Amino acid sequence: MKFSIISENYQVSSTSFTCVDNREPLYSKADYEPTSSAEPIVWEATDGSIKGVGSISDNGDLCVSKEFAELVMSFDPFGIECYPAELRLQDGVLKNRYILALNNVIDVLDESKSRTRKSPKRNKILIMVLYLSEEKLLNTPFNKRVLFRVKGAETATIFCEEIYDLARKSSLFEDLRIFKLDCDQEVPKY
Repeated sequence: MKFSIISENYQVSSTSFTCVDNREPLYSKADYEPTSSAEPIVWEATDGSIKGVGSISDNGDLCVSKEFAELVMSFDPFGIECYPAELRLQDGVLKNRYILALNNVIDVLDESKSRTRKSPKRNKILIMVLYLSEEKLLNTPFNKRVLFRVKGAETATIFCEEIYDLARKSSLFEDLRIFKLDCDQEVPKY
């Protein structure tokens, strides 16, 4: 089974954003609690410029272009909240952005291939090398596989291969780091 990694291209964009209004608790949480916002949530950067911001800005949650949000949300993904946003930079404001808050964490770790160790400080299992289980993915409903994080390795953001196929065909997303993997390949955790 194939899946994809789609993220901000860190070699092109080095801008780091911070939420500057008081609504971050609406979306930056571990549970899926759909809410809405009529006004854009504001992220701000003191470095970088508008021309250096791509289709995805990753700040834990994803702030994406309108076109990328429409692509992802057209699949009706489980556990994904979508909020209007804007990015403020020194040289202007980017509007028509959306925060995709990922609250879909699924257990698809392949325990036999992945490498783990126990944290000496927190008594927690740390995933050092991540592989996904084909069997677990096949048994997961499609709407939960559209966009998800892996239980135990929540820094890894995984997309279904169908989003990869559509994003790869569009010139709108050429700025992204995008590749397809299968369950026999190690998954990057960032």
